[in-house]
Amino acid sequence: MLALRTPFPSLRRGPLFSLISSLVLLCASGAFGAEWHGTETKDADGVVHVVSPAEPGNGSATVQLDEMWRIGGDTDDEDQIFGLISKVLTGPKGDLYALDSQLSEIKVFSPEGEYLRTIGREGEGPGEFRGAQDMFFLPNGNIAVLQVFPGRLVVLKPDGEPADDHSLPSADEGGFVLLYRGGGTVGDNLVLSIGINHFADGVFDQKRQIVAIDDAGTIQKTLYSENRSLTMSTPIFNESEWTSFDRVWTVGMNGLAYIPTEWNKYQIEVCDGSGAVRYIERAYEPRKRTSEEKDRWQKIYDEFTKRQVPGSSWKLEENDQDIGQIFPRNDGSLWVLSSRGRLDAPEGSIGVFDVFDAKGHYVRQVTLNGEGNPMTDGYFFSGNRLFVVTDFLSAAMSANGGSADVLEDENPEPMAVICYKLEGNELGMK
Repeated sequence: MLALRTPFPSLRRGPLFSLISSLVLLCASGAFGAEWHGTETKDADGVVHVVSPAEPGNGSATVQLDEMWRIGGDTDDEDQIFGLISKVLTGPKGDLYALDSQLSEIKVFSPEGEYLRTIGREGEGPGEFRGAQDMFFLPNGNIAVLQVFPGRLVVLKPDGEPADDHSLPSADEGGFVLLYRGGGTVGDNLVLSIGINHFADGVFDQKRQIVAIDDAGTIQKTLYSENRSLTMSTPIFNESEWTSFDRVWTVGMNGLAYIPTEWNKYQIEVCDGSGAVRYIERAYEPRKRTSEEKDRWQKIYDEFTKRQVPGSSWKLEENDQDIGQIFPRNDGSLWVLSSRGRLDAPEGSIGVFDVFDAKGHYVRQVTLNGEGNPMTDGYFFSGNRLFVVTDFLSAAMSANGGSADVLEDENPEPMAVICYKLEGNELGMK
């Protein structure tokens, strides 16, 4: 599914996918019987490079998802009416927390889908936020909500009571900080995606970084960084520059960050608090776009930027980005949704996922069948649940003042959340 990240604060959109965790697979424990035929080497810095062949060592599986319940959609229940759900999490007791970027609130539902309460609200005071597009749980059980601009890390207790905001890095003189995404904790530090921005002489410059910060908001380690620039007299967005790692990277429960490093290279940089410890790669042929697909992407991008940057245009890549999303799991394994797994998925499936074990070996490919479209819906995996947020893309366009007509869906349905049950033995792993 499309995910746009721009430096302009009113372009609020959430991640397309979130964390896969707590599915009981055996791959990380070495239970797969097939022999892996890849290579492992170390570079001069001692970083391990793991390269897998194009085919998974343990074959493929297809799973029919089991729907447990759904909320929202065409309903008169005010507790189930959503604006733009940009993040879904499950708490320690299995409750569902749904961040609504448009309504600036978090709705909480029971594991059975029953409405419990609403926490947070729009504003600038304690426990209040605007345009938040991400959230995650802190080690103490509180919820960190990320407001894009002005960059704030708003902290709430699970019952909605405000806690002290977490400090953030500051920009150089004359600059400002945007807060895009949070990954959780690596070591003793929080890992965030930030933009340090400056505007001078008609040029907008941004340093987009993934940083580990301490309790005082001081950057302890920069895990990844890219520089971007836009000349406002002739604003041209380069797709691979402005929608790169920052829409895909994430942090696992194992305290490791997973970062894609190049547009057309199936490679994931794995970092701990000190920096890169492993690179995971597999042989992969980039997916070339058709002219019709490029035209559709052009229209979609324009809908998100034309009001913020009049006269802007996009320079599109000939190929889709190899890695569409990364889902780390509690056991250290990864599920990766590639461009082909997302855009060439069989009819009736929500996607085809590449499964890597804890060592980074490509061991399995899993097709999940169910109601969901990886191009237009949002996916959130947590525990033994998969949540599909329907019509995410059209809702994101509407929330930003754009039109969903380019999606060729004349009557998009109101946003809904579908909850699927996932069990390890249902995934063909046993």
